[in-house]
Amino acid sequence: MSERQPVDSQPRRPSTGQLITGILLVLLGIILLLAQLLGQWFINGFWPFFLIIGGLIFYAGYFARSDKPSGYEGMLFPGTYLIVLGILFLLMNILGWHYMGYLWPTFVLGVALSLWSMYLFGPSEPEKKRKDLLASVKVLFIISVVLYLITIGGIYLWPLALIIIGLIIVIKGFIK
Repeated sequence: MSERQPVDSQPRRPSTGQLITGILLVLLGIILLLAQLLGQWFINGFWPFFLIIGGLIFYAGYFARSDKPSGYEGMLFPGTYLIVLGILFLLMNILGWHYMGYLWPTFVLGVALSLWSMYLFGPSEPEKKRKDLLASVKVLFIISVVLYLITIGGIYLWPLALIIIGLIIVIKGFIK
């Protein structure tokens, strides 16, 4: 006689990775189905969603793994950058590509945001590496703000930029 294994009374739950992968595949399937139903207009207008989904896949890969080896936070950089580019290109498709002449500094801002995501979600050790990463974020953010101001005729907006920077410094002093 063969012995029967006890039936587990708890329902089986999918792993986080399975759940995220399944949801992303469903979303991709919906987008591809809409592309077939709506035709060329949909592909021309909403192709940036593929960049956004690609970025979300990098994030899903990072957060689905509980044991993150050293350097694994590097998955956050391309994930964030793809999401930023996807949002930028989606805006260009909606508003018109002539605005790219004003929004091109977003490419620099995207690098700053990508490094910032590594700072926020990456390991807390070593502290020196985190400080260097945050310093890079600050420099790139300031460069992108300056480029935005120059691009939109920011000669008149410099006083506003100085006020904002001053407020950030004052607020930061109260937080520490």
